[in-house]
Amino acid sequence: MMHVSENKCVGCGLCVDVCPQEGITLSKGVAQIDKDKCVECRSCLQECPQEAINYFENINLVVAFGTDDGNILKSDNHVGMSKYFSLYRFSEGQENFTEQRSNLKYDEDETQTHGDPGKAKATTSALENVDILVGQMFGPNITRLRNKFVCAVVRKNTIDDAIQTVRKNINEIIEEKNKNNRRGIVLK
Repeated sequence: MMHVSENKCVGCGLCVDVCPQEGITLSKGVAQIDKDKCVECRSCLQECPQEAINYFENINLVVAFGTDDGNILKSDNHVGMSKYFSLYRFSEGQENFTEQRSNLKYDEDETQTHGDPGKAKATTSALENVDILVGQMFGPNITRLRNKFVCAVVRKNTIDDAIQTVRKNINEIIEEKNKNNRRGIVLK
């Protein structure tokens, strides 16, 4: 499946000109690929000077959204303090809710100035088989969590809005997931 990164596309239109199916248009300065017309010939990918177009085969990612109520992203504290994690599977252009997991209760050691490793371990154990952890903010344990997940900051209020942001930034997420030395990423 072909994906255009809105963060990299400069709207030059070279991909539009090279598409044999006339399946790419520009909208608000960003290339849009018509999935019904695309035959995945990858001409656009090869032509793009910005490397804004990627081909991903069989996207299958589990994304956890930190929340206290299942609808709103945790906003008054870091994602590790969420009561629940709402899990969604991103696969073949669709996002489906799979389950809600309770965050494990853990009494943090307040003397730890840079994140309590026990809290990171508790959060990680609640998120088995998760690829991406999404929240409005991360605490100091991001240095531990990013080794297990792509840690993505999304400054949206609702999980529905955050899902749209993840979808729009799937290129950047997959690039970060494939790195050996991950960093937290901020998605807009």
